[in-house]
Amino acid sequence: MLKRLIIFVMLLCFALAGTVFAATSRTLDKNTELHPQGWSVGETIKFKKNTAVRLNDNGEVISGTLADDTYLRPHGWQRIINDHYFVSAYTGGGWFPRHHRYWPGGVYNIALSSYGHLRYKDNTAVTFSTQGTVLSGTVAGKATIALGDGQYGFVTFDDSSILEFYDSGAVKTGMLAEDTALRPAFWQQNMADNTNAGFVEFKKETCVYFDEAGNVTAGTIKKAAPWKTGGAVTTLEEKTEYKFTESGAEKTPSNPQE
Repeated sequence: MLKRLIIFVMLLCFALAGTVFAATSRTLDKNTELHPQGWSVGETIKFKKNTAVRLNDNGEVISGTLADDTYLRPHGWQRIINDHYFVSAYTGGGWFPRHHRYWPGGVYNIALSSYGHLRYKDNTAVTFSTQGTVLSGTVAGKATIALGDGQYGFVTFDDSSILEFYDSGAVKTGMLAEDTALRPAFWQQNMADNTNAGFVEFKKETCVYFDEAGNVTAGTIKKAAPWKTGGAVTTLEEKTEYKFTESGAEKTPSNPQE
């Protein structure tokens, strides 16, 4: 009887332990300071009440919803060129008797480096890599980021854009802040001619999806443009979203990643 009781208690302990380690999600009943995964210094981020956070086995946050605007380092931080923020400095006025003149005070805006950080928007979800950088999140301000390794070229993504990165640090998706000429995927074989060197203009305030080389796999065309599909030259219609494949381009009325 005692032996059976011991076995039962051991099984119960194993079951409870398994339940603890299997619990990877937690709903917060108040704004809560937690540690993101991949951070080597014990700083915390405040996550929003009544939202769920996904945790790893160490209790570190894999993903969650921010309670405040927060400066974080994106996964592709080395590619960012406008990593700065502005502060206001105030100077007081004064009376200079020798010159019989009053010098009024002033307000000056000063740009300070954020050292590869972007400001991420409150009440939006962020996902952290195992290195502690942000793989996916919504930026609270425009971000200018380089495309493709070993190539020159920068794209500005809009305020409130969801920015997502590949594990390599290349941009995966974002919303354009301005009309931008980019090369679709498989452009070498599908451009109608070499007049525009394979570039097509994509519409601002729309999402674009990139491969790791910086070519567009899906996006919304700004102006009509010729493009080969199935070996024949067709026309990409303006203000229409297309998915670009090896065989050409096809309209994507639904999710272009499907």
